[in-house]
Amino acid sequence: MRVAAYIRVSTDEQVEQGNSLAEQEERLKAYCVSMVWDEPVIFSDDGVSAKNTKRPLLRKMIKRIENREFDLVLTTKIDRLGRNLLDLLQMVNFFKEYDCDYASSTEKFDTSTSVGRMTLQLLGTFAEFERERTSERVKDNMISLAKNTNKALGIACYGYFIKDGLYAINEDEAKHVRYMFELAEQGHGHRMIAKLLNESGSTTRKGKMWDQVNVKRLISNEMLSGVMIYNKRENKNGKTVIRDKSKWITNEDNHPAIIPLEKFEKIQLIFKARSRSHKHADNESYLLTGLVKCKHCGGNMKGSTARYQRTSGNYAYFRYICSSYVLGYGCKHHAFHRDPFEKHIIEEIEKAYYTSEKNLNLKIAMTVTDEDEKEDIKRQLTRIDKRIQKQIEAYENDLISANDLKVASSRVDGERILLYEKLEELEKKKGNVQGVKSNIKKLLGDVTGTDRLKAKKALALLIEKIVVEDGKLVDITWR
Repeated sequence: MRVAAYIRVSTDEQVEQGNSLAEQEERLKAYCVSMVWDEPVIFSDDGVSAKNTKRPLLRKMIKRIENREFDLVLTTKIDRLGRNLLDLLQMVNFFKEYDCDYASSTEKFDTSTSVGRMTLQLLGTFAEFERERTSERVKDNMISLAKNTNKALGIACYGYFIKDGLYAINEDEAKHVRYMFELAEQGHGHRMIAKLLNESGSTTRKGKMWDQVNVKRLISNEMLSGVMIYNKRENKNGKTVIRDKSKWITNEDNHPAIIPLEKFEKIQLIFKARSRSHKHADNESYLLTGLVKCKHCGGNMKGSTARYQRTSGNYAYFRYICSSYVLGYGCKHHAFHRDPFEKHIIEEIEKAYYTSEKNLNLKIAMTVTDEDEKEDIKRQLTRIDKRIQKQIEAYENDLISANDLKVASSRVDGERILLYEKLEELEKKKGNVQGVKSNIKKLLGDVTGTDRLKAKKALALLIEKIVVEDGKLVDITWR
């Protein structure tokens, strides 16, 4: 009998002491002697959890089973092989495909018999039940702490460390975080911020160079603004996904902020605008890339350049044209020349700067918080529509009475009215005119200067959206 003996411990303490691993190995070798089997080949995973099958030595053992090198897999207990019942049963079925059985030395069964297979399933069920109960208790405790305390419940991001169970600012790292946000305010993208950080001598916590991925991840982390969000993510089928926002636990002023919340939200809006211009963000040909929207279809007005060769010389023709029309989505053809339109937008900025605040009537973009609330209301309205549809289906299938349907519809209508009122209030919410003028004052020199790339970045910082109809300006939404 060719035996593969699998041993595992899950905690650092067990690994450092070595007792558990040595004890498992000794037991399995003794068991093989008592059964008059060959000496087992030991596969040992040190400090690895059994919550999934992503374990190096387990995978190595599986590879050798695929080569039909073993007749039996042996462990001291089934929880050494796996605590998830589905993984456990799938693994045993996999072994059978390659004529390999499974046995536990202390629980006295093996899968070469029907009784052994039944016992395995029962024991696996209880092992998984206990694991889930433990997980639920830990989760309930963590949620209670998140709701009622400001304790550190996770790893401190760059810029913080944990002191006495609370998040505290690490000033050596925080100065680089502040520099990062200053660069973002100047209109630099994630890649350029990473480059300038590296040139300044800054490194990540692991001593590595910055890149656009870790800059993007850090600069969008709410923790930097003193906000702690718990229960935001979950693991589904081995993938990390974002939970519905209604399940998040958000604590503002949970810990000292490195970046003021208002500034943090402003930078998120800047990058949101920058993402719309995407690969053209650092191209100076069109100053308003990603900002100009078609009123007919809501699509972007993209830059379109035509170049001609004539006897008198080369000629370039610059214009903005509806991207939906270009891509064949059905919007009608409409375009306008680049230079006069860009000049007109710059004149509008100068006009806003020289006009007194009391005479200014500007349309100002909502904050990130308002945008999030707006999206949350829309999701709630969608859920309400689904709920009432289920009530209608229940009535059609004679599961509820007409009166029950009427009561449910009345209640849902009340909820819907309240949500629409909230949505209307958000739409009407006015921004800070003084803040817009302050931004213009700081950036007017770049907007009107000769450096088109600087002007483009400044315009993205000042303007959220420009709506046009048939080549004519409809309105400007300011930041």
